[in-house]
Amino acid sequence: MRTRNKYINILAIALFGATTLGGTANSADPNTIRIVDYWNVRTDWLMSSDDSNLGTRAGCFEGLTSTDYENKLQPSLSTSWAQTTPTSWDFTLRANVKFQDGQPLNAANVANALNNLLTASVPARAFSPKQIKSVEPVSDNVVRVTTHEPSVMVPLQMASAATSILSPAGYKDGKVNPMGTCTGPFIITEVDPRQGMIVKRNDDYWGGKPKLDGAEIKFIPDANSRALQIRTGEADLIRLVPPLVVGSLKDTPGIKIEALNAPRITMMLMNNKRAPFDNLKVRQAIQAAIDTAGIADAIYEGAVKPAIGPFVPSDPWALKETSLPYDLEKAKALFEEAGVKPETLKLELIAYTSRTEFKDVAAVIQEQLGALGIQIRIKAAEYNAVERDVLSGNYDMMLLSRGYLVDAAEPASYLNADYSCDGSFNMSHYCSPATDAKLKEMYRLADPSARAALYREVAQTIQDEAVTVFLVNETAYDAYNPKIKNYRTHPLNYYTLTPTLSLD
Repeated sequence: MRTRNKYINILAIALFGATTLGGTANSADPNTIRIVDYWNVRTDWLMSSDDSNLGTRAGCFEGLTSTDYENKLQPSLSTSWAQTTPTSWDFTLRANVKFQDGQPLNAANVANALNNLLTASVPARAFSPKQIKSVEPVSDNVVRVTTHEPSVMVPLQMASAATSILSPAGYKDGKVNPMGTCTGPFIITEVDPRQGMIVKRNDDYWGGKPKLDGAEIKFIPDANSRALQIRTGEADLIRLVPPLVVGSLKDTPGIKIEALNAPRITMMLMNNKRAPFDNLKVRQAIQAAIDTAGIADAIYEGAVKPAIGPFVPSDPWALKETSLPYDLEKAKALFEEAGVKPETLKLELIAYTSRTEFKDVAAVIQEQLGALGIQIRIKAAEYNAVERDVLSGNYDMMLLSRGYLVDAAEPASYLNADYSCDGSFNMSHYCSPATDAKLKEMYRLADPSARAALYREVAQTIQDEAVTVFLVNETAYDAYNPKIKNYRTHPLNYYTLTPTLSLD
């Protein structure tokens, strides 16, 4: 049936790759660790980009709220918050906190940071001027965030890495500089945007003196090269181990594996506004023709599970369905209903290179759709090189790894960004007024169970209309040396260097 051997003849998997690094040197300090991260500084610390997530993982960036390891909202730079009107939230700041340059954490400095975010050249999805009307100090220790429309999501959005607070010196001429301007437990002292950075302990950290003296963080986008770093002992901790090599690393002495069912899905986007994907029956036929269980077995060797809808089954808003949509005969019938002959279709599938496994996933999809006569040309490219075209609608299909709790610990922001008519990340180019009304309602529902029901309802629509083909639920694997203590993989990928992280 669905076994790895079914597709083995079309896979060419390189388990390890070489890496050439420079610009940072191993520290001789015995109380520092060597970390390998998958992301490098790509946008000069633009807060709306994943550079901000890198800042939180480095132990530098902090926001008004935080999300813990159980996805629960917690205080951070603010100790409490209250919705004072339907469109305003007041945050009371933590007392006696200083930025790393000695400036005080007060309402004026917090408002300055968030207003810099609102006026940035690229708005943050979690804190966009489309949503946020104003930020202003109410008193020395209270800052008010006012929205255009009533929203219960603001405290959750303030836990996003994009809303991290830096001192006034961190903002100049529209640019962000985190060196010495954060509030976190570690201070960034050196940065090579492509190669890595050095951080040292913040002895004056408001949460108590961190246990580590510091860390060297290397940037290695290639997943197999990261795995090689931990195998050879060049790194103490690596982020996002490729599922293909998890088994071999588990058998390597001196390496521990941390696994997490991540709130992240690998999916295949389809351009809903371009033929043939503007035809519902064609999208449903493509969905039925893709064997997601076969992909999970062949590419990931069972290290991930096939997806049903956009959420992990354990989520409170996950779909209730348990059967996968794969049905080749149904796919053929749907094409006939659509009046489209699959053998006439010549389509391009984009597989971006930073996800090592995507070339193999694309090859399997090419073979599966080829069984219907569809001709698929695979285009390999860097993500940054194709994002503009995809957002503008100049593409057919693309593989995407997407976290659905990136902007908040609930999927309202994700669903609005990806599936509303004017969504900032609507790569599927899907537009439904009925769905839009439900997406807006999410922000008004104070009852979490009511929101969960609405998330599930929208997710069911997306699945039923085959807006996107959801392929696998991702499992995040990190690997580290057992001498590192108190390490956990954060579900939203926010934290690596924490105050409690230590060495034997």
